[in-house]
Amino acid sequence: MYRNERFQFSGKHHPYIINVFIPEQPVPDNGFSVLYILDGNAYGTLFSEMIKLQSRSSEKTGIEPMLLVSIEYEGGEPFHSNRVYDFTPSAAEVELPARPDGSSWPEHGGAEKFMDFLEAELIPFIHNKYKTNQQKQTIFGHSLGGLFVLYTLFQRSRLFSLYFACSPSIWWNKQAILSYETNINDKHVKGVFIAAEPVENKQMYANGLAMYENLSGCNKDLKTAFFAPERENHMSIVPAVFSRGMRFLHG
Repeated sequence: MYRNERFQFSGKHHPYIINVFIPEQPVPDNGFSVLYILDGNAYGTLFSEMIKLQSRSSEKTGIEPMLLVSIEYEGGEPFHSNRVYDFTPSAAEVELPARPDGSSWPEHGGAEKFMDFLEAELIPFIHNKYKTNQQKQTIFGHSLGGLFVLYTLFQRSRLFSLYFACSPSIWWNKQAILSYETNINDKHVKGVFIAAEPVENKQMYANGLAMYENLSGCNKDLKTAFFAPERENHMSIVPAVFSRGMRFLHG
């Protein structure tokens, strides 16, 4: 069983709701592993139910009980426009494709401020309130969230030990993420898992595979994996790869 606690943070640019799912069982000697979930409005409850079911038989599933930290926005929509600001790096010039619905892009370029929030406020709050395993701190992000996962890996890899990027939007601003160093010097990082759909968006697949090959080539001691499930699209890929990615990272 899991219990749920909710907290509000004002943030420097906009507020956040932090939804924490805590296993109702004795805390391991080295503390609970932690999974930080971006786009928590969409994935927080989904992942908590998946972890809750599979952690009942950890010896079979490879999924252990863990603390889940769902980072959410105010309102009921699964993907808030504030995510575009939080998950995208700033740049002197930004070139973006037209959006499918013809609308303009929301404000963007706030990834550094979002990392500041994680490093200075949220992560210390979680560490101080709950007993957590410092060696098993995972961040999950999908699409633009996946882009932010990679950006954090390259810019502040010390923040997490395990990185899970699902269908990362490497295309953002003409693939500007590729200009960042891909040699991870922080020995605190233990694993990187990248997944991308091979059917709906060939560019997403090609970019994700190339990023994996670059990372694995530059970081021989780092545990890395790339997974492309057949017949999954940009949304269905998330539940399809979640368990596999968590088993790989925590195995």
